[in-house]
Amino acid sequence: MDLNDILNSLFHSEKKFFPKLILMADQVLEGANLLTDMISMEDEQFKQEEIYDRIKELETACDNLSTEIFDLLNASVVTPLGKADLHQLADALDDVMDNINASAKRMLLYRPEDLASPVMHLAEIVIEGAKSMRVAFGALYDIKKSPAVALAECNRLHELEHEGDDVYGDFVHELFNSDTEAKEVIKLKEIMGSLESATDCANKVGKTLKTIIVKYK
Repeated sequence: MDLNDILNSLFHSEKKFFPKLILMADQVLEGANLLTDMISMEDEQFKQEEIYDRIKELETACDNLSTEIFDLLNASVVTPLGKADLHQLADALDDVMDNINASAKRMLLYRPEDLASPVMHLAEIVIEGAKSMRVAFGALYDIKKSPAVALAECNRLHELEHEGDDVYGDFVHELFNSDTEAKEVIKLKEIMGSLESATDCANKVGKTLKTIIVKYK
């Protein structure tokens, strides 16, 4: 394979991988927004169930895209970024969506008496992380020549992960020092735990992108 063949292969591989990652980021952002809709409708179970059905569809779609990316990686000789990096990006994005889905599912299963304001706060942090990931993935095509946009979003994801940790930690501290019934404590802690895990996974996306930037600088 001569240089022109390699360059052509690289160009066409970008068309295969990057749109799939960007679509996954779009789906994660939609899922994060729907999650806040669920929280705001805590007294309307039927509407919550409808929203969850859509979140579940998005989670399945992300799983399928992650599998497609894995299959493409196995079948490709040349890829726009390292195979391991692309696989890790897809996995981390899928993990964010998995945790959004887990949070929504737990809301329906547990039916807590009151979704306290920190639950919405943490869900809004997940949205901000999803927005940052969407911007970063939109910049993939230029990441080798102009990584500044993606790098700024990676830093933002790191900040959001710390903010999420603080919200979760403060919430758990107050919860265990309140007179809330034990069963409700468990319900809320489980829901908040999934939301906090979503921010961790989003930060993992940022860390992977930073690794890629260092490699290709």
